[in-house]
Amino acid sequence: MLIKEYRLLLPMTLEEYQVAQLYMVAKSSGEETSKTAGEGIVIHTNEPYTPDNNPYGLPPGGQYTHKTLHFASRLPRWLFSILPTTATMLTEQSWNAYPSCVTQYTNAYLGDALHLTVTSAHAADRGTQPNATGLGAADLAVRQVDYINIACGADADAAAARAYVSGTGGGRAAAAGVRRGPLRPRWFAEGDGGGVCMCAYKVVKLRFKVFGLQTRAESWGHYYGFRAAFAGYHRKLWMWLDEWWGLSVADVRAMEEETRRRNDAAMAAAAAAVGP
Repeated sequence: MLIKEYRLLLPMTLEEYQVAQLYMVAKSSGEETSKTAGEGIVIHTNEPYTPDNNPYGLPPGGQYTHKTLHFASRLPRWLFSILPTTATMLTEQSWNAYPSCVTQYTNAYLGDALHLTVTSAHAADRGTQPNATGLGAADLAVRQVDYINIACGADADAAAARAYVSGTGGGRAAAAGVRRGPLRPRWFAEGDGGGVCMCAYKVVKLRFKVFGLQTRAESWGHYYGFRAAFAGYHRKLWMWLDEWWGLSVADVRAMEEETRRRNDAAMAAAAAAVGP
């Protein structure tokens, strides 16, 4: 099993991030489902969890989501060529008791050969906590820590994140007079981003116990499935500030329901086009 703890620093408060992250997931879910026919995210359940459905012992009052992720076209050829269609989808279950959250992924074909969980904690700091998610001694001994800075990188997405300034495009932030950005590479130490900083700690545990593929698949999954995705989506989260600023959690829940309906329609249309 490969265990990595990703620490993402964001120029916002914990309260702002709660709404921003929900907004980003809902919007990205809709965008991803519209890209490739037959692929995307099916949202089955999105409701408060009950005491009977809280396997990780999170505080009461959180939200439970159950989704199916279809992603065949994103797999590398060396992995896609040996997997049946049923192995190119994941069941995602998430228990969100912000600022704590646990997400687990399963696959009916792989069964116990796949172990994949993401445990998240969020704090108003600069990623300095040695064990924010409460890992045990054995996991701590093999954990790798990886800092992700949305303002670092030579690619176009990183450059766009550095250059972004909120409140200049006539959005919600502009109406509220909120201006944040641009960001220098060490923005968190130089007062950029409005002088606020928080950290999203995300511990990803991935085991892909398939002979001859384990090391390669775990390394690929961590980099492309999580590190690159965390960086990319959190840059979007930052650059969508004008859209989510001032929204409430209830506002985003309504958006999530609309996203679910659109995703269902898109997946149904794709299935109809393929035929029986």
